[in-house]
Amino acid sequence: MTTLQKTPLILHITIETLAALSFIFQPGTQLPGATREAELILASYGGLLLTTNLVCGVFVARAGFDATAGLVSLCVGTYHAWPMWRAYARLSSRSLRRVAGPSRVLGGPGVHLAVHAVCLGH
Repeated sequence: MTTLQKTPLILHITIETLAALSFIFQPGTQLPGATREAELILASYGGLLLTTNLVCGVFVARAGFDATAGLVSLCVGTYHAWPMWRAYARLSSRSLRRVAGPSRVLGGPGVHLAVHAVCLGH
């Protein structure tokens, strides 16, 4: 049962590692036409995502699954509502759909919406 309980943490680590690396090493794909200052903020956000992965990794590595691990899972899970909102806004807005630059970063907004919905649902 413990491995099943840790699945949301493992899922978060898997998904957000890819996103973090994209924000850190290719911030321009996340926000086309970004200024250098904005790219640095995006890279910092990528670092923050990696930090959440480290926290999740600590709880995955721990023996058992206690109340604190459950609360961390809840906190990390609720994070996924925000990327879902961004993906929904991108899908709903004509102006956001026409933004120049790569529109399929890590699958594009439709994939982001679905993946983060799965993460939130676990």
